[in-house]
Amino acid sequence: MNRTIRGVIYAYSWQQKYDPSKATVVCLHGFTGTKQTFQLLQDPVYNFLFIDLLGHGDSSVFVHPWRYQLSEIVKDLNQLIQELEIKHWYVLGYSMGARVALAWAIEQPNNLCGVILEAGTPGIIDEKERKQRKEADQKLALKLWRRPLVDFVDFWQNFPLFSSQKNLPKQTQKKIRNERLSQNKFGLAMSLWFMGTGVQKNYWLELATLKQPVLYVVGEQDQKFLAIGNRLCQQLSHSTLVVIPDSGHCVHLEQPQAFVSKLSQWLAEKSIVSEDMR
Repeated sequence: MNRTIRGVIYAYSWQQKYDPSKATVVCLHGFTGTKQTFQLLQDPVYNFLFIDLLGHGDSSVFVHPWRYQLSEIVKDLNQLIQELEIKHWYVLGYSMGARVALAWAIEQPNNLCGVILEAGTPGIIDEKERKQRKEADQKLALKLWRRPLVDFVDFWQNFPLFSSQKNLPKQTQKKIRNERLSQNKFGLAMSLWFMGTGVQKNYWLELATLKQPVLYVVGEQDQKFLAIGNRLCQQLSHSTLVVIPDSGHCVHLEQPQAFVSKLSQWLAEKSIVSEDMR
């Protein structure tokens, strides 16, 4: 299904037919991914809504670059939720999607029940480091734009961050690769350039404004994001850190059963708390 939001097409799908009596979990994929990545999620108690982020999958690609900024994307997503008449919802994001989810929760928190971050970051604190990351993201975007997409995919999937995915079944690896190869170079380049970690606002400074409960999920082998998750949860008393054994950066694909189990458990606990507060 597609819906035009402020002149931009967003593609989305439901895991099952939408039931307005249930809370909804809005799922946001990572860079080079699509809404298909979360198809494994199933819990009869909730609606699961999968969205292709701007520049990915079947959503718009060729739009003005400023629309790729996080602040603009979360405005779009918030309007999409309103137009779909979703009253109570959680947002789940993986990697890039987790950064979008956090920005959404801070900037457009209306009726948001909770936030699930899978290996995401509130941003880079150090100004020099952020500038270096911005320059690196821009160089990567240019490399992507100037060379065949398959070259970039080969380069991207060999990042050390994704090394643990080489242990996945060959069929799963092929599916991930095909998902990456299905993208449009312009959309990926604009995502790096205008919503990469280097240009992302430093949301560490605004975490205290986040009143909703937060679940941070990370693989035990993902040392960089394990440190980020620890720091985030130390700052938020209403947060929960879950470390999944035998997993790297992409927990929901590397350890899907453990991921679904922990997600369902946390959602059930938060639903009980919400009902008690009414």
